[in-house]
Amino acid sequence: MKTISTICAAALLIAGYAFAEKNSPRPNLLLIVTDDESWFEHDIYGHSNLKTPHFNRLAEEGVLFTRGYVSAPSCGPSRAAILTGRNSWELEQGACMLSYFPKKFTSVMEILENNGYQSAFTGKPWGPGICPLEGQTGMAGKGFYDLKIRDYEKRDYLNCFDVPANFAAFLAERDTGKPFIFWAGIHEPHAVWPDQQEAEKLLKEEFNVDAGRINQDPGNNPYLQPFGFYYELLNADRQVGQMLASLEQQDLLENTLVLYIGDNGSDSDPGGLLEDVARRNGTDMDPRRMKGKNTAYDAGCHVPMALMWKGTVPPGRVIDDFIKSIDIAPTFLQAAGVQVPPFMTGKSFLELVLSSQSGRIDPERDFVMTGSEWHTHPRTTRTIRDGRYEYIVKYPNADRPERIVELYDLQNDMWEYKNLIDNPEYAPVRERLKAMMAEAGRRTGDPRTTGNLEILEETLRVQDELWPHWGAEIRKRAAGKPYSGLKEYLGGD
Repeated sequence: MKTISTICAAALLIAGYAFAEKNSPRPNLLLIVTDDESWFEHDIYGHSNLKTPHFNRLAEEGVLFTRGYVSAPSCGPSRAAILTGRNSWELEQGACMLSYFPKKFTSVMEILENNGYQSAFTGKPWGPGICPLEGQTGMAGKGFYDLKIRDYEKRDYLNCFDVPANFAAFLAERDTGKPFIFWAGIHEPHAVWPDQQEAEKLLKEEFNVDAGRINQDPGNNPYLQPFGFYYELLNADRQVGQMLASLEQQDLLENTLVLYIGDNGSDSDPGGLLEDVARRNGTDMDPRRMKGKNTAYDAGCHVPMALMWKGTVPPGRVIDDFIKSIDIAPTFLQAAGVQVPPFMTGKSFLELVLSSQSGRIDPERDFVMTGSEWHTHPRTTRTIRDGRYEYIVKYPNADRPERIVELYDLQNDMWEYKNLIDNPEYAPVRERLKAMMAEAGRRTGDPRTTGNLEILEETLRVQDELWPHWGAEIRKRAAGKPYSGLKEYLGGD
């Protein structure tokens, strides 16, 4: 008897090939992944006056996702989840930043490369992490890093690699007989940022933006960032425009599916300094600080997301369904007419973007679950979010002996200031979301639900020992050698 998963995989394969046949040649795929920005930083979402015209163009000439989420609020696990179509907690050591990406998990870029696509990348790939014998050594395809930004020696607040120029170099030398998948990993707006005075000057000179007016209008988000963050956000947006221009110059835009997503939420506490101080003092962070990157809150995993596929995807639409980054890989595969492997947990949203509908479309996309394990110290959390409420579990770890549970009504408290977990009026909501988290955890094999924590706990122990040594030396020592050797070097058993 055929299993349900086999039947579903066959159906997706048939649908994918039928779509590819109808819309031949197969589309090129450009995946733009930025570093550290929450959804509300873009004016098109209605909570900022900082205009990002090139992201807006993707949304206006394609589809804007209002509920785009990544699997984890930390870049390494988030990027691994995007590549594999699996939740971060399904990736063993890949669930922890600075750990490794096990070879057993195949990336969408590798699958497409094995099915006739040319695969390439530039900028920030998967990571940061180490590459021991058991881990993947890098991204599938050829990396393009020859071209650097102007005056990079004097602009250490920007990454030195010129992402748009390297993408253009790829287009110039690509195999025109093959479609391509290209990963464009824009480093910005990740800290380090230019200082306030320099950023204010750059904002005015390069973007004609008055720094003092950013997000001062009523209704904008209350989390004021350093000016340098806003400069780098606009710099990232400019890079998107340059890549779109390269596609247009090569007459490729009509048959290129362009998808933009942030890898995790905005960081208003670079390096976790404020959180470290609060933890040492035994207090919570000031609730006025952004609950973004590396946190369990909505701003940590709710990211900007837009898709444009000119001539194929009906433009000017807004989709309110919950879309998760693990859905990107199966969507790309289906668009390319390649079978979606059964190990991918994500679900293709190709039918949604090909429709002419807006708003809520698929009734099954009514919630999202995210989680975190370790960033620069334990981040053991799970979060489940439906159309109105958010339920958070913070698990005990070396820094926190107790289990903490929180509940927020995002319809009336979108910035999550008021924890309702002990309010008896919300007990039914709490129990409903608690049950949903348990069911989703069982279905996806979440170790925090199943109790199969051996791999995770061992990885967390190694990560705590690794962090004080982090740098080029530890990456060099780990490269191509057994992971057990790294544990011995760090003083483990």
